[in-house]
Amino acid sequence: MKKLLPILTVRFCSSLGDQALVYGIPILVFQLTGSMSASGMAFAIEWIPRLIAMPLSGAAADIFGPRRLLLSSDIVRFMLTLLAGFILLFPLNSISTIALIFGILGGAVGFFHEMAFVSFESLAPRLVSLHDLPKLHTLLQGLDLGTQIIAPRLAALLLIIFSPTAFILCLSFIFLSSFLFSSQSKLIKNASLDDIKNIDFKILHKLTLQQLSEGILFVLKSKNILALIAISIAMNFSIGIVLSGSAGYLKEGLGSTAQMAGVLGTAAGVLGLIGFIIIPYYLKKFSLISLGFLGVVLFFICNISIPMAHNFWLYGLLYAGLFLADGFYTVYMRTVRVTLIPKDVFSSAIGIILLLNFIFMPISGLALALFGGSAEYFRELVIVSSALFLIVSLFSLKALSKVRF
Repeated sequence: MKKLLPILTVRFCSSLGDQALVYGIPILVFQLTGSMSASGMAFAIEWIPRLIAMPLSGAAADIFGPRRLLLSSDIVRFMLTLLAGFILLFPLNSISTIALIFGILGGAVGFFHEMAFVSFESLAPRLVSLHDLPKLHTLLQGLDLGTQIIAPRLAALLLIIFSPTAFILCLSFIFLSSFLFSSQSKLIKNASLDDIKNIDFKILHKLTLQQLSEGILFVLKSKNILALIAISIAMNFSIGIVLSGSAGYLKEGLGSTAQMAGVLGTAAGVLGLIGFIIIPYYLKKFSLISLGFLGVVLFFICNISIPMAHNFWLYGLLYAGLFLADGFYTVYMRTVRVTLIPKDVFSSAIGIILLLNFIFMPISGLALALFGGSAEYFRELVIVSSALFLIVSLFSLKALSKVRF
């Protein structure tokens, strides 16, 4: 355990900084502008680079080597947040400029977070023995859940107690810490991690395009995979609206404060951890299909009920319920797709699936920017997303009911 501490710290700092920024940007933008539309626009801009990075990160790790890419990703995120902190020292009077600056910041950090995440996943099997690998993955899963609990609250507290500049500079320090721990880790230094020296970029480019093509063709031909993706898209569209709009809605619709959105994120993380613990016990008594169905039903109930929540605590419970339901469905989805995707196209297909799963995240932010400029419009947008989710789920579950394990 002691020898793993430095690399666990790297993962913790990397995820903590990224998650704090994801939750903090909608709060920060609303705090600076007082506009829910600006929060939605920043959220939309933030997600586009993340989507681009998802299918490319594996190839980038192959080209540059995972250790080199990990260190580069950390130092770039440090420099970007440091620059943004200094920009905040100057007066920003334009709402669109604020949304653009912090949308680009979140997107750039998110792009390199995906690169760092895949680099770390590539490093893990080389850092420990095969015997210790399950232990490492268990610890990493626990750290990821922990950051989901800590990061939203950290973002909210920093924005309540300190200035926006201090919040951004604190994140900069977190990314610098990740870089220092990864660069000084003896495990990472001693492992042969960047052994790709002579790269034929033409061949690599051809192979990458071939893998992407294989993944796209497989996904498009598989009705069951498309059904799984359709539910995920509808879920993430709804989650994106709630994530990007909650800071403004808490203040304008519920009379709370925008910073309390961080508390909602922490509540969602805690409930997600509880779900992570109870799912194995649930599956001992009930089927995997029932877990997926439960996730879909619970998600719809929570989502359609959000516009009717007229106090912070009920809204918070429904908000956390969305993420619990998403966790139930995700376990079902990941298990089913393993049985549906052949091993020879698994990696290329997963990259395309991840891209499609989250492709509506920026669209949800754009929808909020265009149609969700007030608390009433936010409620109507949530109702529309709930109806869309119901329609998509009914057709998709009908197709998936024929899948056998």
